Amino acid sequence: MTTTAPRLLQVSRSTRVTPKMIRVTLTGEELAGFPGEGPDRRIKMFFPVEGQDRPAVPRASTGGPVWPAGEPRPTIRTYTVRRFDPAAGELDVDFVLHDGYGPAAAWAQAAGPGSWVGVSEPGGRWVPDPSSAFHVVIGDESALPAVATVLEALPADVPALAILEVADAGEEQELPGHAAVTWVHRGASPAGEPLVAAVQAAAFPEGAGQAWLAGESAAVKEIRAHLLGDRKLNRRAVYATGYWRAR
Repeated sequence: MTTTAPRLLQVSRSTRVTPKMIRVTLTGEELAGFPGEGPDRRIKMFFPVEGQDRPAVPRASTGGPVWPAGEPRPTIRTYTVRRFDPAAGELDVDFVLHDGYGPAAAWAQAAGPGSWVGVSEPGGRWVPDPSSAFHVVIGDESALPAVATVLEALPADVPALAILEVADAGEEQELPGHAAVTWVHRGASPAGEPLVAAVQAAAFPEGAGQAWLAGESAAVKEIRAHLLGDRKLNRRAVYATGYWRAR
């Protein structure tokens, strides 16, 4: 089987969504045919390292990726497609600016029009269950790009709620869809603790629901256990992903 080579794209523009979130819009001829539409579409991003104008990316082969000889490997991180517009030829990716930027956030902060980055084919298999009595979407700011795409995909005639943790009121943002959104402000609390408490205290609609959750790994693990044990949600109806670790 032949692998698919990453696409080399360039920054068109950057937009500050909130004080701690930047949206980078990418474009380029290699976006043609990109299968980026749908909820929770995850991509690997290939960032140039020191001394590079554009990242080294592997070419596709039947034996797997083949990296260019003599070039340093790029920094690779996983992100979610926030928006893909095939007609406009644009791909949006949101970056959270944590304290002490990592390489991806530092690139997003510094990138200007024309900056290069590599993007893999998207993955992701989550779809809303049409038989669910309700939907609950849970996450922190690292999950907000995916949360937005999930909320867009929920059926409008089914009750939905979203419980979302951010640093403070300044990090709240407009979200699509009809879900009733509860914002939880972390303040000085350890990451994930306010989110866990808010989920445990929330009133869920009646019936067999479906849950999507992502964020800090320890919090996701605790919330998943609560949804399965206390809320009695079906194991197959709970989609949970740890995006990062606070400790």
